[in-house]
Amino acid sequence: MRRAFTTCFTSNTLLPFPRQGTNNITTTPCRVITLLGLHSFSLSSTYPNPNYKPNHLTELQQLLSEKCKVGFDKPDDALRLFDKMLRMRPLPTVIEFTQLLAALVKTKHYSVAVSVFSKMCSFGIPVNIVTYNTTINCCCHLKRVDYGFALLAAIFKRGFLPDVVTYTTLIRGLISQDKFLEAELLFKNLLKYNQIQPDAPIFTTIIDGLCKTGHTSQAMMLLRYMETKGCMPSQVTCSIIINSLGIQPNVVTYNSLIHGMCNLGRWDNIIQLFRDMDRHKISPDKRTYSILVDAHARDGKVKDAQVLIDLMIRRGQNPDVVTYSALMDGYCLRGELDKALAVLRTMRNKGIFLDAHTYTILINGYCKKMKLDTAIHLLGEMPRAGLTPTVETYNTILDGLFRMRRLDEAHKFYKKMLNQGVKLSLVTCGILLYGLCWNGLLVEAMFMFHKMESCGLVPNIRIYNVLIYGLFKDGKVGEARNLFQNILIKGLRPNVISYNNMIQGFCQEGLLEEAYKILLEMEEHNCLPNEFTYNILIRGSFKNKMYDGGCVLIDEMCAHGFKADASTTSMLFDLLQLKEQDPALLALQKKFMP
Repeated sequence: MRRAFTTCFTSNTLLPFPRQGTNNITTTPCRVITLLGLHSFSLSSTYPNPNYKPNHLTELQQLLSEKCKVGFDKPDDALRLFDKMLRMRPLPTVIEFTQLLAALVKTKHYSVAVSVFSKMCSFGIPVNIVTYNTTINCCCHLKRVDYGFALLAAIFKRGFLPDVVTYTTLIRGLISQDKFLEAELLFKNLLKYNQIQPDAPIFTTIIDGLCKTGHTSQAMMLLRYMETKGCMPSQVTCSIIINSLGIQPNVVTYNSLIHGMCNLGRWDNIIQLFRDMDRHKISPDKRTYSILVDAHARDGKVKDAQVLIDLMIRRGQNPDVVTYSALMDGYCLRGELDKALAVLRTMRNKGIFLDAHTYTILINGYCKKMKLDTAIHLLGEMPRAGLTPTVETYNTILDGLFRMRRLDEAHKFYKKMLNQGVKLSLVTCGILLYGLCWNGLLVEAMFMFHKMESCGLVPNIRIYNVLIYGLFKDGKVGEARNLFQNILIKGLRPNVISYNNMIQGFCQEGLLEEAYKILLEMEEHNCLPNEFTYNILIRGSFKNKMYDGGCVLIDEMCAHGFKADASTTSMLFDLLQLKEQDPALLALQKKFMP
């Protein structure tokens, strides 16, 4: 990524593409277009078919995809395939070579995988962070975690950034060799210096190590810390704690685990949990069914949610307001308000009292269907039903008013909220600021922001992101730059949306060098560019006639497994049709149309 902008600002000619850590093999235009994931456009016959792939590559991808699932019966088969891949033209991508390593790992041929990786490096085959992670995993399984750390050094040397998978693998390797103190120290340093965004697997690895070394109380503390970081414990994490404490699981224990798995969408784990419940002779209760109904409904599977309710009734568990509200929410999310109202009638017929959450769900459904007047009418019904609207209820209406550009009503509704003593949340402030910015009322948005600070509400990163977006939209580049600097002064950590807003704003203003500086800062703070980042920068480069830098960015985007979006694709095809004599543009056209 850095090389792309270095190219932009130091040269007017197309520099060679090879770069450490990315694909340095000359790529044919058809394959580049395929890698870009370009959308289907009508092309004249002079353009290569973007969906075309050489037959041998398609067959290879199918074979490797299968082998990743089942592995190789014999390591010699993998080595023969590797030799065959080396002779292919065009050469397979880093993805195919990494799949070959993964297939060897599947059947535990770790030493062969390490050997293949070594040959890849000696032949100059491109590798990426996934390739390194796979090889480090092999070293750890071979009880050579020291080799794993040598590969970590190579990652830094080649300009890659280790990710949470890299460090989780190394920590697991240290623990497997009874070096728990070293593993714990590494983990603490990673958190202390914000080197990673910890996830469930790395927490689980450390928790497992603590439990195995008899430090169960520390494991429990880490479990609580994990939850404060918004990282949901997995089934494995909780099972480790339960086994360590010698707790006999009950329906409450399983409900907690099932709820966590539902939030993560881990249906295979949920099925396994039900098998465990059956083995322990533990029957699901009303809470269990409600959790599952909610998960299915939020996933758009309302028919399955209804089947669960029917099963629940047959098994003697009567659905309550929580269960039916979850089903209603599922219908509202699908825009099927008539079915949501049918559920509401069922609740009333069964004598189930509606709560504020039920009304909020229905109000949200009407707002999404742009039936705002009906939503406001329902809000008025709540006090007559003995219910007090929550701040979430008010937020839903306020957001709907802004989205429908009913600004005067939004202003009056906000005043009504204040008069009724509604305690504003950061979500409320975010809705206000986004609504004002979206409707071009930036002065009012900034006034609200400063008023919010004076009232003791501490803005979070989402609030800053909204304002930075609004400032750039209004052409206030300097103010956006100052506000971004304010994030760092306040001790907040910009996220990928913050950086993308800044990069997009600078690109729109033609300030490519400023965008480059933000990119460097992004990488220095270990915030990795995503697909949107690459597309913004590629379009910015092309728009400002930095064709060489745009080409490098395309190569990097493909190497990271990202795709061009429709706007980037359209811009690229427009450039391929230009008849200008710009050397960099001609080089771009030659790259895609030899």
